[in-house]
Amino acid sequence: MIYLTDNFSMKMFDNKTYNITTRKIKKSKVIKNTKDAITSIGSFKVAKLLHKKVGKQPITLKEGDEIYVITSKFGRNKSGYKKENTYRYQVFSIQ
Repeated sequence: MIYLTDNFSMKMFDNKTYNITTRKIKKSKVIKNTKDAITSIGSFKVAKLLHKKVGKQPITLKEGDEIYVITSKFGRNKSGYKKENTYRYQVFSIQ
């Protein structure tokens, strides 16, 4: 399965051991690769950015799944505040 979310959590895994690989990905690839993905997005801003509907639903990840995760880079850094509306795009492959 392919999933898209703005909230990645270890609670998405059942009680098994998995190997997880992750890599950064461009926004355009996220949009292209998640056209038929199961979405669980709570942020109106993120949903609009990705042309998806808002709606949270539980995700349980299994071997062979991919989950595309968008998270914000907002907040404090040692050198001050980061620019608002900057996001991190990643894909996690479950093996």
